[in-house]
Amino acid sequence: MRKAGATIRVGLVLAACALLSNGMAMADEPAGHWLLSGDAARDEISPQQRLRIQYDIATAKETPAVRQALAGRKATTAVMLQWPLHPSRDVGAGYHGISNYVDHDPAFPTRIRDYTCGTRSYDTADGYNHAGTDYFLWPFPWRAMDEEAVAVVAAAPGVIVGRTDGHPDRSCTMGDRPWNAVYLRHDDGSVTWYGHLKRGSVTSKSVGDTVETGEYLGTVGSSGSSTGPHLHFELHDAAGRVIDPRHGACNDEPERWSPPQAYYDPAINTLSIHAAEPQFVQCGLIDGMPGHEETFAVDSVVPGSTFQVFASYRDHRAGEIATFTLTRPDGSEFAHWNHNLADSNPQRTFYPATAWYWAYTMPADAPHGDWHFKADFYGHTYSRTFYVGSAEEARDGAVRRERAEVGGLRAPVRQRATD
Repeated sequence: MRKAGATIRVGLVLAACALLSNGMAMADEPAGHWLLSGDAARDEISPQQRLRIQYDIATAKETPAVRQALAGRKATTAVMLQWPLHPSRDVGAGYHGISNYVDHDPAFPTRIRDYTCGTRSYDTADGYNHAGTDYFLWPFPWRAMDEEAVAVVAAAPGVIVGRTDGHPDRSCTMGDRPWNAVYLRHDDGSVTWYGHLKRGSVTSKSVGDTVETGEYLGTVGSSGSSTGPHLHFELHDAAGRVIDPRHGACNDEPERWSPPQAYYDPAINTLSIHAAEPQFVQCGLIDGMPGHEETFAVDSVVPGSTFQVFASYRDHRAGEIATFTLTRPDGSEFAHWNHNLADSNPQRTFYPATAWYWAYTMPADAPHGDWHFKADFYGHTYSRTFYVGSAEEARDGAVRRERAEVGGLRAPVRQRATD
């Protein structure tokens, strides 16, 4: 195995460190990795833009449609919030991470205090203190955005008091760029903001229409001043004051999420098999044109060929050990290794997300059938099934599985996470 020379920067989203492999990789030595910092999904809402949004919401509340909708609703105490994302298709065991929380320190720059008194937030030299929670897509965020893989849904029932659409999704520079968003007024007078929605995905409902908890609002995008596909979720009380829905040592506000969301949520988002090293792109652009990552993902491996096994994490901390295995159809182990972020000598001991791949050569005499790529991490077991055999056998197996699914039979689980 030969290591590439230096760590390289891939756009505003990813720091990539790639290694080249000849033949079979050494156990627990990755062939390459990507480390995602808090800059992966950050944004900026200028004071002028914020004032425009607040003015539009206040104006909408006085329109006949909204006044009529609100008149038919019953005032209530603090509304509890539900998870605001929903995968539109099978995206594996996980699909997201959190890059930044609300900054509770009004000073700037680099004066950061999140709701736990930690530093998972940011501010800027011109006075922007991050006022929301950023839920980013991971892995392959631009592909997931383009494929509308993850929907944004209402965290509580309410009335639409604002919606914007039509703004581009690949404006990665900061500033005063308008975003696509939906704003909901809830029965306790609070308003939730759902920003950076993908262009053209915003709900067709209009200002004054009602929505229920979990109802579709759009899909995760990167419109406005945004460095990568993510949902910027922001909560305002009835007086228009920004409040953090997460209770902690540095936030006296009561918890508004039901159930509460963990500050750290370590997990393996995906396990997958690839015919070649997955590629990433800068700001969703390839040679200046809209594009997304080429994954080279496969469901089958031909004996004698080289392949990569790929694992993506969220909230990845040094010292937490993942155990990986590759097993043959009879359950015997082909490979077994442990993985620790600390072993790669990273610049930080924590990353909101990482991704790693290991290169192997499938022996020419490898048994044909369903193989398994498994991981044990942080109290959970994850599994990915892939087929080893000829291309014709793999196609026949895919047809059989598709027919089983259509016929309502029990099809094999391709990926899952269990306790």
